[in-house]
Amino acid sequence: MADEGKTALVIGASGISGWAVAKNLLSYPTATTFSRVIGLTHRPRTAQEIGLPQDSRVEIYSGINLRNDLEDVKHQMRARIPNLEQVTHMYYCAYSNATAYTHQVMEIKDINVGMTYNAVHATDALCPELEFVVLQTGTNNYGVACFQHMDHIQLNPPLRENNPRVPSPYGDEIFYYAQVDLISSAAQGKSWKWCEVRPDQIVGMTFLEPLALYLALYRYVNGPGAVVKFPGTQRNFTYTWTESSQDLISKSEIYLSVIKPHEANGEAFNIADAGTPSSWSMKWPVLTSYFGLNGVGPGDKGWEEIDVWWNEHQHDYRQMCRTYSLVPRELSSASWIFCKVGFTLLDRNRELCLDKIRNIGFTEELPLGKAHFLAFDRMAENKLIPSSGALYTSFSRLEDGGLMEDSLTYSRRTELTRG
Repeated sequence: MADEGKTALVIGASGISGWAVAKNLLSYPTATTFSRVIGLTHRPRTAQEIGLPQDSRVEIYSGINLRNDLEDVKHQMRARIPNLEQVTHMYYCAYSNATAYTHQVMEIKDINVGMTYNAVHATDALCPELEFVVLQTGTNNYGVACFQHMDHIQLNPPLRENNPRVPSPYGDEIFYYAQVDLISSAAQGKSWKWCEVRPDQIVGMTFLEPLALYLALYRYVNGPGAVVKFPGTQRNFTYTWTESSQDLISKSEIYLSVIKPHEANGEAFNIADAGTPSSWSMKWPVLTSYFGLNGVGPGDKGWEEIDVWWNEHQHDYRQMCRTYSLVPRELSSASWIFCKVGFTLLDRNRELCLDKIRNIGFTEELPLGKAHFLAFDRMAENKLIPSSGALYTSFSRLEDGGLMEDSLTYSRRTELTRG
């Protein structure tokens, strides 16, 4: 393994992926590999607000706007980040969805490519000790989310890193291609190396928070054991895929950049929680069991309008927050759009082949449901949802002993699932 005392620059440290990278850099591959973890966020945030551990190595700097011109970005970084020349590893996890809920997909592309260009070239210019750059992209490399052109894009899973790019005009909106090309160009003649990591749909706050809040409130309103339908389509319920959790993605990125930098240089790697694909028909009962609910298959609607249900039960939500001393959350329409897309449009088999990253030595996996349970536990720790234990404790105080037995049964099932 390379020498210790490295310095990491995590761009997009408050996001789903960047947060996990910053957190895991403190302990992986060892607790002393990185002596500084510098996180950049666009909006003003502290390490505590982001939810990072209280560690003297963590530094958060806000307000650096990657959408400005390159010289301005370099000026902001120099002015705000002390000892920037110490940076050895840069992890690019930023993403702008400023126009993601319009039809201006090419504008989304231009924004994200411009941000990546500024981040890479500013880091290259200001960090003479730079050793490695990691770019996180995703499975839209294979066209899985080019919804306007689905009839023209063939997916032949398992998806492999050497699959050809989606041809023009159907792949023109995929900004990952331009991001990879600009990093490859920037690295020419330089001493630093780089790689690309491709997860599928990430188990994290953007998708999971509205779902967790819905399930927690559904349990609060309907009680333990209530039947809750899968909120999407029948096709979505049965297709197979290989989901990716925050922690496993971040560990793979650190592994490639620190432990296997020479082998990873210039390469792309799929990453997922397990090599065995699964479906929502397998995951839904497991996820809902966290809340003591009975998850069943979809109905006839195609979308169960859980966003409408949520809005109609805001009085109950406020009451639940008071009961469990929760931090109230305001869910935007964009949050529900992520859910609706995930449960209705991503409905084709798209499992990833993990041979490449396995052959380079990264073999860590998570059992079915583990990543979701970890995310739910973190939300409970942050007082966003009641903990599974708190739900049963409160009901056992109100009901007879029969519910306590149900609670113990649920606890045993939960332990097996978390395994």
